Amino acid sequence: MKSFLINYMERIVLLICLLLLAAPVLQAQVDGSNNTTIIPAETNQSDGDSSLDIKPLDNKGLSNPNSNRINGMSIPNTSSSNKSQFSMFPKEKFGNPGELYEDRVKKRTAGIEKKPDERVTGKTTDQYLGDFKTKSKKVTIAYRDYGDVDGDRIRVFADNDIMKPEALLGSSFSGFEMELKEGFNKLDFQALNQGEAGPNTAELLVLDEGGNVIAQEYWALATGVKATIIVVKE
Repeated sequence: MKSFLINYMERIVLLICLLLLAAPVLQAQVDGSNNTTIIPAETNQSDGDSSLDIKPLDNKGLSNPNSNRINGMSIPNTSSSNKSQFSMFPKEKFGNPGELYEDRVKKRTAGIEKKPDERVTGKTTDQYLGDFKTKSKKVTIAYRDYGDVDGDRIRVFADNDIMKPEALLGSSFSGFEMELKEGFNKLDFQALNQGEAGPNTAELLVLDEGGNVIAQEYWALATGVKATIIVVKE
């Protein structure tokens, strides 16, 4: 009986020791199971409770404290000297429309010398300068003395009717506009004199409604001789 009590007490002592050893582990598990966040229920401000006033962030966009940086990041340098765009065509600047007109004439006649020698005796027979086609409703007829301005004068005919009884050839172009009829429009330029030096020298231009040169011709005529050109309206 005594040995039975001793064994029973030893088992109780052993059980108590095991419980003491297991107590910290059980406490940690209990604490871990209670590690939750409790969200309080919303309360009405009318009950006297204060609520957290959350305002949206004030986004003012990208700042640019430096001319070459945005929000601390470098940006490409866009200096004014690098703003010109690439072009395959040459750029031309003219102070006035007259310069553009002169430039067109120079490009059209580059490398072509058609002027007769003004020192020679003028042609004594009528001259045919050619025919030229256009779709314009009207054209501009312009003429000038390409040599020394010495008082050369001409008379202009359109289909044998006198358009200009007398026109003085100066160093600058002068002329008139003419409505075209369908088909052939013949223009005659008659030398009324040979000026002080002779012969009667002139440069002739015919331009369409857009200012494009249709024809560019020259003559050196004796008095009374005609130079003829035909403009064909298509």
